[in-house]
Amino acid sequence: MPDFDMAFEHSYPGAGGLALSIAPIFTSPCDLATRLPGLIAEFLDLEEHLKRRFREDSVTDILIASLLSLPGDNVVVLTPPEAKTGGDFDLVLVEPMSGKAVQFRIQAKRLTPHKTNWMTSSYVELAHPHNNGGQSAKLIKALARETIPTIPLYMFYNPASICAASDGAIDGIALASGWEIRERVKTMVQVKPKRLPYKRIGSLEPLFFPLTTLLCPPPARSSASLFPHPEEVRAEVERAIEGRTGLAGIDQTTRIEGQTVRRLPGKTDRSVAIADRRRAVRHRDGNDLPVAIQAAIARRGERIIRMRGPRQRIILIADGTDTPME
Repeated sequence: MPDFDMAFEHSYPGAGGLALSIAPIFTSPCDLATRLPGLIAEFLDLEEHLKRRFREDSVTDILIASLLSLPGDNVVVLTPPEAKTGGDFDLVLVEPMSGKAVQFRIQAKRLTPHKTNWMTSSYVELAHPHNNGGQSAKLIKALARETIPTIPLYMFYNPASICAASDGAIDGIALASGWEIRERVKTMVQVKPKRLPYKRIGSLEPLFFPLTTLLCPPPARSSASLFPHPEEVRAEVERAIEGRTGLAGIDQTTRIEGQTVRRLPGKTDRSVAIADRRRAVRHRDGNDLPVAIQAAIARRGERIIRMRGPRQRIILIADGTDTPME
């Protein structure tokens, strides 16, 4: 297993502008997405022997450090001046030549294993804070203010013991629709007594799709870039969500541009419709990237940039300059 402590110390320091001084652990984003979930699962299994609990932040730090250790300068992290906690971050995929971009707003949750029945293992903080669901509401609420297409996702971290018990159905890192999880959290909060099984992995597993959906280019593509293109990944994520949803009309929630699209089934909030309409107009020419993303592209050699914002943003740049490792 790689020395993640060393990787994090050198590739994800507190100050920006520091060059990486370790050899890359992974050869490409797709290689990372294929191998890292298994390593994360093993990492979480160490809890039983160490008698300590790793928080979401610890695993997210490993993920970000691993992305930063990729060869080349196609990964930039925008980090707030003050430390943020909670395991949430934005993953932005951008293609500078076309100006195309897509953003995934990610909330991380880790599993608490059940000693005898893996299917009743739970993400105990799913309705954080205090089981009122405020965190999931915030994840969805802020989307309408974004100037690039933004899809909310939950990233679930699972230990190797659970992955093995599921016969491979569960991976160390699993993704699910933020819209879907929000609806389940709302139901949990409203129902009394609160005995719905929506926090259990056995209930949520049908929603899961792999990290490779985000980070692996499709088999047939015209560019030599190892980094996935925004439109390709967006299409793959939308297909993954729509193929696993339990919500009626979910195909109308992931189509972000357009004048009649609603963020959630049945939602008629005029402000959301206006925001979607403005977003479609602003991105018609594909050249209206937010200032922060433009700065990340221009300063990509710095790798880590201090910048004001509510959360960390990891920028993946697909421009054909990245080449395979020898």
